[in-house]
Formats: sequence, structure tokens, C-alpha cells
Amino acid sequence: KTYKEYYACAMGEAAPKPKANARKKKGDSASSTTPPTPTPTTTVESALRLSAT
Repeated sequence: KTYKEYYACAMGEAAPKPKANARKKKGDSASSTTPPTPTPTTTVESALRLSAT
């Protein structure tokens, strides 16, 4: 149950966090194609690794 909650937080809060906004403002085209994918994926992977460990 705990890991599931953390996973939801990482997916829901990590994606729209200020990081995404700041990156989007810096590079509209570049950010639009790169950040949205690696940012959430890395967060999810990190969360899963932390939970697994």
C-alpha cells in the first residue's frame, strides 16, 4: 500500500511539478519533446528502485 501511494505521488506530482514548468519555459520546442518523457520516467524508475530496495 505504501509503495503504491508513493508511485501515485511520483507520477502525479513529479510530472506537473515546477521542474516541468521551468523547463517548458526555457525551451518550448526542445523541452516539449524531451522533458515530458525522461522526467516522469526517471522519477518512476527511481521510486520503483527505492521501493524494491
